[in-house]
Amino acid sequence: MELQSALVLELADAALQAVEPISQRTAAWQSFARCAVPQLGLGSLARLEVLLQQYGPEEDAELALLLWQGEIASPAFVIKAVQRLRSLVAFLQGQGITNAASWLQWRDTADAQAVLQGTQHLPTGTINALLWHLDSGRCDVPWVLMFARRVLGQAPAHGHIMLAVQEMAEAMDLSAKTLARRIAWHERLFQALGDVPELRLVWWRCAKRTLQSQLTNATLAKLQVQGMTEPVPLSLAMHLRQGQPMLMIQLPRAFGAAPAWPNLTMVQLRQEGWRSGLRLRLLLQGEGVLPAHMQLDIAKRWKAEQLQPPVFERISAIQWEVSCCWCDGLWKPSSLDQVEVMAWATDTALQVMEYVQLLKGMLTEFQARKKVHRGIPWR
Repeated sequence: MELQSALVLELADAALQAVEPISQRTAAWQSFARCAVPQLGLGSLARLEVLLQQYGPEEDAELALLLWQGEIASPAFVIKAVQRLRSLVAFLQGQGITNAASWLQWRDTADAQAVLQGTQHLPTGTINALLWHLDSGRCDVPWVLMFARRVLGQAPAHGHIMLAVQEMAEAMDLSAKTLARRIAWHERLFQALGDVPELRLVWWRCAKRTLQSQLTNATLAKLQVQGMTEPVPLSLAMHLRQGQPMLMIQLPRAFGAAPAWPNLTMVQLRQEGWRSGLRLRLLLQGEGVLPAHMQLDIAKRWKAEQLQPPVFERISAIQWEVSCCWCDGLWKPSSLDQVEVMAWATDTALQVMEYVQLLKGMLTEFQARKKVHRGIPWR
């Protein structure tokens, strides 16, 4: 777990102190950690702030359904938990705390406790929760573990690796966090060097052709690269090596559909970071309203189909996004020829189509139920 996610989990735990009995509180927190965090992309305090802004106080029940995944049965507890979460975030904003690092730094100040106790507008329970819920800080654990697996050829226990890092840091007169970050930086650099730009271009162009052949009604298909700061013009192949490729396919708006009915309008596939494989992020964007109960249904259906868990984003009242990430294989071009690379890209594009077809099918089912409910014959 990253430090930013840990802070969000602590705030959720503090908000749930209003829930009784303890068994229900625990179940709600576990659902938040395992389902709501990945579904809503709650990887940072900033993301949590955005979510709270998207749902007004009059929508606390709707927001609670997404956050606690229906594990809180009492309506009074639901509203109280969301209200406490809002007050916790508001306090951090008032103190200029924008992330986990600034929260930990603020807590180390001599007058932190006095500031909390002197805050008149916060409920006593919220103040006590802020004093009790601390985040001890974390190093860049995933990259350190990746480094250890690569160097040792096996996957040692997390605790053993962290203990070894601590001992090495002491011998080098460094903090464990500083050494871990150095290891992570070098590991990221190592993972970024083992590729052939020309074959990456072959991979993305093949993925684009395959998706175009599957999405025959697409109005636009575009391959571009994000994150480039190089002032000298380079070939697309070199851009792929230095930036983040993104393939975007736009779909036509659903003709004749009611404004409130969700319909898929864009498919986007992009690479996030340089690692041992292609770390891909799939984003499906649409128009209309995607209610909370349907978001839960989509998450359950994807899980049943063994697809990666979805992340939901409300862009506006009538615009939404569903996304997920996965690492697609190991990128070892020195042992692959062009035919194998193209086969890999085709397989990945077909995986994308699984997500697209399943989501479109659920949206169609939702529209059918709405029409039947309104007495409109479904054809």
